Amino acid sequence: MQTFYFDTNTGRCLGSFGPGTTLPPMAQAAGAAPSDGRQVWNGDAWVWPVEVIRADVLAAIATRYQAALAGGLAYGGKVLQIREVDQANLTAMGNEARWAKAGGAPWPADFAWRMADDSFLALPTADAMIALGEAAKAEVYRLRQVKWSHVDAVRALSDAADVAAYDFQTGW
Repeated sequence: MQTFYFDTNTGRCLGSFGPGTTLPPMAQAAGAAPSDGRQVWNGDAWVWPVEVIRADVLAAIATRYQAALAGGLAYGGKVLQIREVDQANLTAMGNEARWAKAGGAPWPADFAWRMADDSFLALPTADAMIALGEAAKAEVYRLRQVKWSHVDAVRALSDAADVAAYDFQTGW
């Protein structure tokens, strides 16, 4: 059986050392092996520091946000892609439609937007394109607010168990 050591100043795992190895000055034997090197020894057991759990939950929130964007927005009976890579195109074409409308320029009557299923949604007027862009913008902003709300809530928690138990799946 290997003996694992921890740093008495930080509680962080130092690892297991072979016979005859000179131990670091602050090394002390722990009663068990950690399940993960990010855990710290609390005197009785290896535990998760709140910072580690928080970082994991914040990463999961970011992943959930990206999944919500990838899920798109129901629009016109289809799904509009609103991923980060799509947002610039939506903004650019929304601006083109605004310029056309403001300048009285014609908008192509056969203009259509390619949707998530590779079908096309007809947008025969500048106003139709503007409305699509505005809907996308509103949904992206709503999703950002959900993400920010969860991030702020997790950052406000100080207990590791509370952070680990936080339900960030709501609101999306």
